[in-house]
Amino acid sequence: MDDLIRKLSSYAKLSRIDHGVMASLAVVAGAFSVENTLQSISNSPLLLAVTSVLFVEMSLFASNDIFNIKEDKINNPTRPIVAGELSTREAVAFTFITGLIAVLTSAMVNTACLVVIIVALVVGNLYNSYFKRHAFFGNIIVSGLTSFTFPYGAISIAGTLTEKSLLFFMIAFLANLGREIAKGIRDLEGDTRVGICTLPCEIGTNNAGKLAGIFMLMAVALSFYGANYVKTKPVYLVLILVTDAIFTYVAVKLIHNPSTQTAEKARKLTLPAMLNAIIAFTLP
Repeated sequence: MDDLIRKLSSYAKLSRIDHGVMASLAVVAGAFSVENTLQSISNSPLLLAVTSVLFVEMSLFASNDIFNIKEDKINNPTRPIVAGELSTREAVAFTFITGLIAVLTSAMVNTACLVVIIVALVVGNLYNSYFKRHAFFGNIIVSGLTSFTFPYGAISIAGTLTEKSLLFFMIAFLANLGREIAKGIRDLEGDTRVGICTLPCEIGTNNAGKLAGIFMLMAVALSFYGANYVKTKPVYLVLILVTDAIFTYVAVKLIHNPSTQTAEKARKLTLPAMLNAIIAFTLP
């Protein structure tokens, strides 16, 4: 039993299940941009849409670890494959199975969702295997895939996009873009040693830190506009101000001191801040 628990824990770590849960909540927020009560979407395919996003995230994060073994030996030696908790073969099988589940569940929602999931799997795996080495373009891909969970939620209910879901997509995209650049600063040493030149390598950590901070501050500014799309404005503003305060603090730190330590701190602080924002985006 202990061995089974350890193995399941390793798979959870491989798939970064916490990110998958956040992505699933973003789908719910996107669905609420179409129908803003639980009762009205109770008979919808939302659960299938949430499941498909959860599993596509799990598949892509596992795939990322498969392609990142060299970098992780330097940047993240506790990752399951590098640490010997899981074999590469086990990780490949997990990537394939979770990806298949994502495709099958999305197909049960509607054709548009199926197309989105297939595109996400193709583009995400191309990023893991190739586009990560293309600096800023790679950051845009990751941020776009992560943030499209909001429109995906709307598509799962209405078969089309909503203005509210697109606004939340833009806020999340800018915040994630800043966060991805900061992660590049944190991983610069390991990436450079294995021949990968990300944005901080191309333009320098000082410029990369400033750019990351600017994108985060843009997300903060745009988040206030989201109050126009919710009825419970005071609750939204309280929640979003907490997130904005964290992102503003991180942005200022990155602009003035874009060190590896600052970038790691930014990564840790912004994750719960983003979760808080997603909760705010689900408000009617």
